Amino acid sequence: MPDLIPATIAAYLALFAMMNPIGNTPVFLSVVGNTPASFRTRAAFITCFSILVILVGSIFGGTAILSAFGISMPAFEIAGGVIVLGIGLKMLHGGDNSTHQTPAGAETIADKEKEASSKLIVPLAMPIFGGPGSITTVVTVAAAHQGDGGYIGTALGTTLLVATMFLCFAGSSLLRKIITPQVEQILVRFMGLILSSIAVGMMLQGIAVGTTNFIKRESPAIESFLQRTLDDVQPHTPTDAVEEGESAPSSSGAK
Repeated sequence: MPDLIPATIAAYLALFAMMNPIGNTPVFLSVVGNTPASFRTRAAFITCFSILVILVGSIFGGTAILSAFGISMPAFEIAGGVIVLGIGLKMLHGGDNSTHQTPAGAETIADKEKEASSKLIVPLAMPIFGGPGSITTVVTVAAAHQGDGGYIGTALGTTLLVATMFLCFAGSSLLRKIITPQVEQILVRFMGLILSSIAVGMMLQGIAVGTTNFIKRESPAIESFLQRTLDDVQPHTPTDAVEEGESAPSSSGAK
């Protein structure tokens, strides 16, 4: 398997740049909020395991699952962008995220854990981290390294990246001890701006690719329609009139 090591390195580096485990730790903190360290570790495992399943499944399944439901990648990017944009705007304006709530006893902590648990898979694992961009990345890396070694190497690199992300998320307790609540709110709003920018980029990419695919698919029909339109509106030339006049006598003479 000559492509095993190159595919592993390529997948890890590409996903590290795309998912940024260190820089996106505040996003994870904005979801789990003021919850106990044990819950944050468990939440990190659930989130990262979900991301791993999504990406590895995409490596070996490619776009077959989306195709089975009749969903194109551009449509998936636009839908994911809309969801991420809503999350980013909510973070940007503060919203009612659990990070901005003051603790009020064990019952409130339990409510926060329940609320955070409902967001670990959707939207945190998908589409924020395991979204169209990450899926496209692993599919592209696997396609660039043909053979079993390419697929296995891409899956291995993805696993290493997700393990790195788990360490960052599970160690977010240390980050909370260093960062004050005021700084945390600034970081959350900044990450909301970043997420909103990513979401707009996802939607623009989906619109651009979808428009290009539509033009390529419909170009023969468009060309045919334009040609018929030009033929219908094209005026008769004097040469055509002369030819018609000459053909009429010849026809009468033949009779």
